[in-house]
Amino acid sequence: MTYQQYYNKLIKELDHSEKNIQKQHKLLKGEKGYLDKRDMFIYMGLFHDLNTLLARCEEVLKLMTGGDVNSGDEIDPAKLSGPIDI
Repeated sequence: MTYQQYYNKLIKELDHSEKNIQKQHKLLKGEKGYLDKRDMFIYMGLFHDLNTLLARCEEVLKLMTGGDVNSGDEIDPAKLSGPIDI
């Protein structure tokens, strides 16, 4: 997988994550109309996942635009922090 393909994959996951947060917020509030402590922890976990994706997108984009890699190059796990979900 190339850096460009990986970046495009991350963008799709980011879109899915944002939509999921909106759905989960409605479900967690439910009929009670607010988030209790347990619901808030779940909701904040979803935002953590979203922020992780945003950071990964930024990292890949910075590598491509900074000239460290070409967008058509195969991914080198040593150049990225953390695990790569391909």
